[in-house]
Amino acid sequence: MSKTYVNNYKPPAPTPIADVDAVLSSTEPYDVNFAFPIHLDTLSCPTVRIAPFVPALHLKTYWEHVGPKAPELFRFYTFCPEGYTDLIPFFERFRANPEWCMFAVFDRTRKTGEAAQDGEDGEFAGVMSLYNTSATNLHTEIGFVLIFPKFQGTHVARTSIGLLLRYCLEKPDAPLPGLGFRRIQWCANPQNVKSVGLAKRLGFREEGVLRWMYFLSPDLPDTIKEVATVKKDKDGQVEGYGRFTIYLGHCWDDWEERGRALIEDVLRK
Repeated sequence: MSKTYVNNYKPPAPTPIADVDAVLSSTEPYDVNFAFPIHLDTLSCPTVRIAPFVPALHLKTYWEHVGPKAPELFRFYTFCPEGYTDLIPFFERFRANPEWCMFAVFDRTRKTGEAAQDGEDGEFAGVMSLYNTSATNLHTEIGFVLIFPKFQGTHVARTSIGLLLRYCLEKPDAPLPGLGFRRIQWCANPQNVKSVGLAKRLGFREEGVLRWMYFLSPDLPDTIKEVATVKKDKDGQVEGYGRFTIYLGHCWDDWEERGRALIEDVLRK
């Protein structure tokens, strides 16, 4: 019997490695390649503002804050960079996807010290992103949130996440226009109780846990493996590491019922 199908799949060619020096020394405007309008007024309030992350402006400062404590700060991630040049492919992967965007967060209450380098006010305080976005289904995920140690425990994390929620969930014709999405997702290692607690305080509702959602390399730092899920064989030998993931959602009905009022209160503080 003759075959009625073939499988001509070929692995895609490796993504070219970005020229680190070219990225960091570029004086051209950085193309964020984002498929949605960026409403900077919606992404700002008196205490915090959010703007696209620009490697030439922000990456070295990012690493100055993160590098010395990377194994601990990336404890709940699925990777850990060894140097700031390792992050260029990561950020370039974000830029290559038009439904993803990495943002820089600025604390506007700090008027002295290390100023913002994009001509605006505030001190660079961390990063967060929108990814796993679907323009068709009107949903996205807030992820890769990393607030620098000196800003942790302040207003910065809750306020910046509140701004992203407003940006995503407000309608395009609102006074402060948004994207009109219907679902914003938050995912975390179930052991990351601070992350889960923060999301819940900002109106996210717990939806469940997916087991073995992410593969973790055995070569990762011990700080990551300590909070990983481990499968062992009958002799007690490690077969592999992975991450269970708790899912939370803040949806358009949540926003209209109580989310908007909750976040407006957060942004006023």
